[in-house]
Amino acid sequence: AGAGLGDLVPAKAVATADAALDLCKRAHLLPAALHVPVAGAAVPANIQRLTERDMAACGPEDAGLGDSALEIVSCAAVPLNGLDARFVVFRSPSSARDQVAVIIGDPDPDQAVPVRMHSACLTGDLFGSLRCDCGDQLRQTMDALETGGVLLYLDQEGRGIGLRNKLRAYALQDTGLDTIDADLNLGYGPDERRYEIAASMLRQLGLLRVRLLTNNPEKMAALAGAGIEVAGHTSLLGPMTKENRRYLAAKAERGGHMLEALFANRTGSARA
Repeated sequence: AGAGLGDLVPAKAVATADAALDLCKRAHLLPAALHVPVAGAAVPANIQRLTERDMAACGPEDAGLGDSALEIVSCAAVPLNGLDARFVVFRSPSSARDQVAVIIGDPDPDQAVPVRMHSACLTGDLFGSLRCDCGDQLRQTMDALETGGVLLYLDQEGRGIGLRNKLRAYALQDTGLDTIDADLNLGYGPDERRYEIAASMLRQLGLLRVRLLTNNPEKMAALAGAGIEVAGHTSLLGPMTKENRRYLAAKAERGGHMLEALFANRTGSARA
């Protein structure tokens, strides 16, 4: 505050600049920030001016506040078509986003419980978008969990960049970029999702041994790294179409998703 453009100097505090970008990403804003170094003695006065103008003041440590402190805020039985289900809603004190666990049947915590970590996709899950395979994966998950299991429905739209930025990425894909380059062009990484959220949810549900419904090895590695035993995985297979072919190819070739079956049978199947 109060600095002219001529007073700006290159930022030396890389960690602080990175923290600012991370906070932008968490708010689903385009990751761009103006970094103005301020002498240490001036910090209290600057914070006072911010609060007087109803502006938030935060430090680099705030970027490290994840959603590991999730709490169960509500739960209820929600009968589904042919399934007994309970919805459990989690929320972190540092976030307004709801994370939902859908518990089908009565999973045995002493066994490897089938679990799907599904990132919310408004366009695919609700409207059946042909640009991705998310809706197919969600419907196949519910079929696979008929005998019991858990669906973690995570508020991580667009691989963690949010709906509005996902649509911006779609517009870039229409110019020729693939799904990963489009996100990079917006200033995001190839995948901004944070799977410690899912690990925290599973721990609170008492599920420490799971079998994942996924083709994404990063999900398995992330849970294992967070102390959840991954006893194996089950692939989700579905149709490949002309609309999602390039998207799936990018996930396989650049994202490391296990889609060999998909491209071994181009007329047929697979998902990740």
